[in-house]
Amino acid sequence: MRKLYSLGWMLLLLLPIFSFSQNYQWQWAKQVGGAFGSPDSWFDYSYDESIRDIAVDNDNNVYYLTTIGNQDQNLDGIPVTHYGVRDLLLFSTDCQGNIRWSTTIGGSGNKESAWHIELDNNGGLYILTTLYSFADTTDPNSIPIHFDETHTVPPFTYVDMDTTDPGYKSAYLLKYKTSDGKLTWSKSLQGDVNILSRFCDVHMTYMDSAKNIHSIMGFRKGTHLNGMITVPDSYTSSYQYYLVKFNYDNGNMTLQPPLLLPIAGGISAAEPFGRVNLLYDESLNQYYLAGKRIWGEYTTQFEDFSYNNIPFTKNAYLLAFNGTTGAELWRKEFTTTTPNSKDDEIHSIIKDTSSSDIYISGRYYDLTTDVTFGNYTFPLRSYGGQTPFVMRLGADGAVKWAKIPDGITSFGGYRSLKGVIAINGNEIGFAKGSWNDIWGNYAMSRPNGDYQDPLLVRFNKETGDVIGAAEILSDFKKEDEFTAIAVDRDGNYILGGFFHNNLFVDPNDGVNTMTVNVIGGESQSFFTKFAKSACIQLSVEEIPASQAGIELYPNPVQDVLHIKSKEPLISYEIYGSTGQYVQQGNLTSTQEKLMLSSFQTGIYYIKLKTKSATVTEKIIKK
Repeated sequence: MRKLYSLGWMLLLLLPIFSFSQNYQWQWAKQVGGAFGSPDSWFDYSYDESIRDIAVDNDNNVYYLTTIGNQDQNLDGIPVTHYGVRDLLLFSTDCQGNIRWSTTIGGSGNKESAWHIELDNNGGLYILTTLYSFADTTDPNSIPIHFDETHTVPPFTYVDMDTTDPGYKSAYLLKYKTSDGKLTWSKSLQGDVNILSRFCDVHMTYMDSAKNIHSIMGFRKGTHLNGMITVPDSYTSSYQYYLVKFNYDNGNMTLQPPLLLPIAGGISAAEPFGRVNLLYDESLNQYYLAGKRIWGEYTTQFEDFSYNNIPFTKNAYLLAFNGTTGAELWRKEFTTTTPNSKDDEIHSIIKDTSSSDIYISGRYYDLTTDVTFGNYTFPLRSYGGQTPFVMRLGADGAVKWAKIPDGITSFGGYRSLKGVIAINGNEIGFAKGSWNDIWGNYAMSRPNGDYQDPLLVRFNKETGDVIGAAEILSDFKKEDEFTAIAVDRDGNYILGGFFHNNLFVDPNDGVNTMTVNVIGGESQSFFTKFAKSACIQLSVEEIPASQAGIELYPNPVQDVLHIKSKEPLISYEIYGSTGQYVQQGNLTSTQEKLMLSSFQTGIYYIKLKTKSATVTEKIIKK
């Protein structure tokens, strides 16, 4: 009976909120990172701090994967565990941005890599990762690879280049509990490896509707994947690639016989830079591989890469192949007047929710000449340089629409600007860094010489028409970008990226200015919510204030809000009428006072926590 009562109360609470929530707005923002991020505009996605992926479960809890540098590591100002020069940090918030838990993954060194989060919505979170151990038993100061605080990879004992050791294993599929971030199990994907054969190309994942995990993995010589494959001894410095599938079975992942793929060269070079994304269309049994061939951010060295003995000759490519035989179906590459440009890249690929169409995003570099992708020609532009794009294609590779900025308002720094996409109902959200872009009726305005700021552009997914855009203002000549995007169950956007100094400096953006909270002026990751409705999770587990023994008065309130409770209060959070964060703090007693004299007149919602209850009440500020 209580469950029905709580649901009805929740709906009554949300009705007035929805009446104010027709437009998107920034609700809250927080930061995470360590002191040794990127010091300037020379940001490297492979090693510097940024939010790498975001996932949302059915309860609107949010999960984030980020890199974190050493010294002063913190999550929203709270210190977090660290192990090496650079670690992976997995953490979760509720839909209001409150931290639920965090788990650090890593050890001595800086070669921990993972790019994707997968959720089974049955309490499980999965990460495919490569973790290269630097923990030698002869070095008492070295730290073993940690999956969490209690699960580790044993340190190795170096003898020579040919001696194998369990501590050299580096490729793992990891499962964590969504409730607390603790490791449930780990699956080692390699057999016996030495210090050289431990290197692998393992980082791509895609989870289908049945919660099966698909991946393409490259291994060096040896027997791997539970003895299912044996890579010839000739693969001492290159990889043999396989299509790998794990079948989901009530939280376990059972490895299926891998399929050898006709790949020569490498997909993402000697280190997994996250340059390639994998997508699977289960209705067609068709896979897509999309990415770039260049090593790192600032080199001009391209990885040799061919499929079925046909080499890729350009940097950015999209490949489709059959899931049973591996036979190539079609491929497309960018052709520009600078064919070896390191700035051509397909950075994101997603599938339509109601058809087999796909969407890709990224950038290309050219002046005002024709640029082609397969047999599609992009429109001529009045500007040159790096050009972000979003494109919709059919399963046969035919382009249905493609969008690039309609113009650039002024000259400025334009370095990374990768661009990631997500489907939100009938729209596509495109999150990136912007350099004075013009999209439809929206035009960003920045001074000449400024660097990019975070920008979200929203398109009609059927037509490509621009629906709207939203930006975040930061300091002049500071490089700040979005690098990850997700959509919650209410159609709100959750975004993440990196920033270098101050963010949300516009006094009208609804969020307090956020300043990097580590020394040295180096970057931090940030995460934020862009929403049109208040958080439904706000009241899912709550009870009425009267039932919890909590009293608030006077209401309406002019200056001081008094709170009485039958048990000690722990904390409070105040939100505006559309759910945007306003203020929060800790409480300790059964009687508290909150000063609200500085609040503007209007409707607010206050969330109060005690040891045994959580309540949310509407307050009116006179």
